[in-house]
Amino acid sequence: MFELDFRILETCLDVTMLRHKLISHNLANVETPGYKRRYVEFERYLQEAIYPRKIRLKRTDPRHLPNYEIVRSEVKVDRTTTFRNDGNNVDVDREMVALAKNTIRYQVLSSLLSRKIERYNVVLRGLR
Repeated sequence: MFELDFRILETCLDVTMLRHKLISHNLANVETPGYKRRYVEFERYLQEAIYPRKIRLKRTDPRHLPNYEIVRSEVKVDRTTTFRNDGNNVDVDREMVALAKNTIRYQVLSSLLSRKIERYNVVLRGLR
């Protein structure tokens, strides 16, 4: 179970760092004519991994290898909107809110990961 929890948290942290990079890139290009904002699509893929539509194999024996799927993320370009006459669609206020939300998400995820590692360290120290 540790491996799965650790991998999920690791993936979420990676996506959060990628999202931060894209938000920063969007803010840096707020004055670039024709620039289209980029974003990360991840939550939909995470939802599909948690509640799959396809049939999964059932583990009938605890010794069977679990079917771990790596949840993917995808960088997308928002070409559906135009915020200004020059074709740029970066809204500074929207990006700043996304940055604050992403920062909080990163802090929570890193705290969860630290607590999980500390719990396992406590168990390991108790075994010695």
